[in-house]
Amino acid sequence: MNKKMMAHWVSAAMAVCGQSALAADAAQADGKVEFRPLVVSGSAAGGAEADGDRAEKRALGKPGAFSSRGENTRSESLDAVLRGMPGVYTQIDPNQGAVSVNIRGMSGLGRVNTMIDGVSQNYFGSAPSELAHGGVPTSSFGALIDPNFIVGVDVERGGSAGGNSINALAGSANFRMLGVDDVLREGKRYGARAKYMSGNNGLGRSGMVAGATRQRLGDWGEFGLVGAISSSSSSGTYRNGSGVDSTEFGFGGDQSFSQNPQSQLFKAEWRPNARHFAELSARRYRNHFTKRDIQSDDYALKYRYTPLSEWVDLTALASHGKGRQSYMPGALINFTNTSTENVNDSLSVDNASRFDLWGGDATLRTGAKWQRNRFVRNVFSNIDDPETAQQAIENNPFAPAGKQEMRSLFASLDYRYGIFNVVGGFNYTRFELGGHKPACRDDLRCFPQGAADISLKERYFDPSLLISAEVAPWFQPFASVARTSRGPNPQEVFFANSGADSMNPFLKGERADTVQLGFNSMFHGLLSRDDTLRLKLLGYRSKIDNYISSTMFRICKEGARCSYADVNTGKAEEADVSDTMYVYTNTVSPVRTRGWELEANYDAGFVYARLSYSRERTSQPPSIAAANFNFGDITELPSSYYSLDVGARLLERKLELGAIFRKDGESYRINVDRNADDITGDVEKEQQNATPTLIDLYANYKLNKQLTLRAGVSNLTNRSYFAPLNVMNAMPLQSTDWTPNATGRGRAYSATVEWRY
Repeated sequence: MNKKMMAHWVSAAMAVCGQSALAADAAQADGKVEFRPLVVSGSAAGGAEADGDRAEKRALGKPGAFSSRGENTRSESLDAVLRGMPGVYTQIDPNQGAVSVNIRGMSGLGRVNTMIDGVSQNYFGSAPSELAHGGVPTSSFGALIDPNFIVGVDVERGGSAGGNSINALAGSANFRMLGVDDVLREGKRYGARAKYMSGNNGLGRSGMVAGATRQRLGDWGEFGLVGAISSSSSSGTYRNGSGVDSTEFGFGGDQSFSQNPQSQLFKAEWRPNARHFAELSARRYRNHFTKRDIQSDDYALKYRYTPLSEWVDLTALASHGKGRQSYMPGALINFTNTSTENVNDSLSVDNASRFDLWGGDATLRTGAKWQRNRFVRNVFSNIDDPETAQQAIENNPFAPAGKQEMRSLFASLDYRYGIFNVVGGFNYTRFELGGHKPACRDDLRCFPQGAADISLKERYFDPSLLISAEVAPWFQPFASVARTSRGPNPQEVFFANSGADSMNPFLKGERADTVQLGFNSMFHGLLSRDDTLRLKLLGYRSKIDNYISSTMFRICKEGARCSYADVNTGKAEEADVSDTMYVYTNTVSPVRTRGWELEANYDAGFVYARLSYSRERTSQPPSIAAANFNFGDITELPSSYYSLDVGARLLERKLELGAIFRKDGESYRINVDRNADDITGDVEKEQQNATPTLIDLYANYKLNKQLTLRAGVSNLTNRSYFAPLNVMNAMPLQSTDWTPNATGRGRAYSATVEWRY
């Protein structure tokens, strides 16, 4: 990270927060400190709650489109956990080994801000695939996360002022990782926890061990340490509900699908006194998967300053992350000694000030964030002829290289008066993207014609406003409007199926205007004296301008780029030397998305239920680059989907038995035969039928204070189905007469042992 740049942004952030700090000093100089009234709320229903349950219920009571989940105690996959939240889905690519969060049909870097402990992730995976035409890799953004370390996830849909909504078109998802308090029991100085899972039908084995301590070292204050290691092993093969082995539809057919990811996590806390807190964290991930050596290292330093003043609550976070993929010989056609890197550096500072304003309570948040993403590729061709080898390197869409940099300021004011609450603010971002464009071919008009270093700059001003009222516990309406933005990615600007000819250095960023209207409700004593029902229902509409999608072009007379439609209708005459280029462009018409989402949580102690339901409609156009190069989203979000979790607590609530019902409605995917419109050349969509209702069972038994036993059955009725948003269902040329579509895993059993001391 450039030291001058870091110093500049630290100074800018401190200047933003400086007025608050001066006010705090003035207050302390007078010897007077005022405190805001303390509000305490809670629920006794169901007895003591786990941290995850409390986070989920807080999200249900918070105005706006928020959802949270705690630790996974239902024997679910990470994809299933995320798909069990309203408006949230995942883009599944079994070749990657990463999780790709989808919010309201949008996924990828900039469309969803995926974070780990508050740090944005930028991993771009490219996995070799023998199923795709020409061996083209499947490529997508995601995050390399070990599920054994996750203790919760928080999702915000739409947008708001603050660091999480910067370069986040549809929303954000933050995965909370294991910390000192997640290992230590209350009042203990030492602690440990471990778990081991084993399953059949391709689930494999997984284990984790963690230890932690917190000690007081005299005048040095209090120190805390936590360390954890995790390992998993799986072959990648399974049988579907019809008894067909996954090798017959292309997945897991050789050792390249066998994997043994290894992860380590370390966090060190230091609290010298009540005013200062610092945390250093590090994560390490290693895997050998789909003919790649995958490495990921992430480091973060967090500092919080909370003096005896309501004017200052200062938090700073600096991070550095680096991911690397090294490809085995023969993994990529015509390439050897190939590797890619993604590097992420960020720094953010924000402050919260609390004060009286016009008879109400106000919280002012101000801050700044700097982030840089770099994507590097090292490609060498094994073609003997030097000129042909260079052309192969330049005319290839594999892992486009470039960098993007964002400098942002943000502010918000949260104002409460009586039953009303108003939150307004803005994000201001200066965005810059850079990279190298080779020279265009001589028979094509291009600007710049020769080789050049491209620099694309934009500025975004994104305001937001949320209004809510606590009319009654059973009716707390809210309404919000927000503008969100995201800059184009190097993978779009420098997409190079035809070298520089298919690059677009004039690509604009996307902007979305989203309106949300809904309400929260909480009821006590519906069916029993101590039960509680919480629910959140909302509707939304989004209009996305400058939506980025790929389009097909041809070379016309005098070297101009002509659309496929102009050539086919005779409006343009094609040149003698033809070429088909796939260029990422901004759509002329805005993309519109609308839908509604419901989340409900009922808890009576001895029985409980959780419902998540989503319905959506969108006008997102299909991307022809996805159809031909596995580059981006291949399947649309289902028109509707739900998850219902019901269960009971028995034997003095030591035993928990439950069932999860899931169903996905109809969806559309890119035509696997690449059938295109005769006039426009746009790839056609085809409908996927709704999935059958899938049923999972789980059981948790707390044997004693230290030991918990878990068991699960997924796809209890052994149904055969096509999972939406799974890249293995719509690979290019993956028609039924060549390679049948991949269907989901059939019935599978798992058992888990968890120990905590």
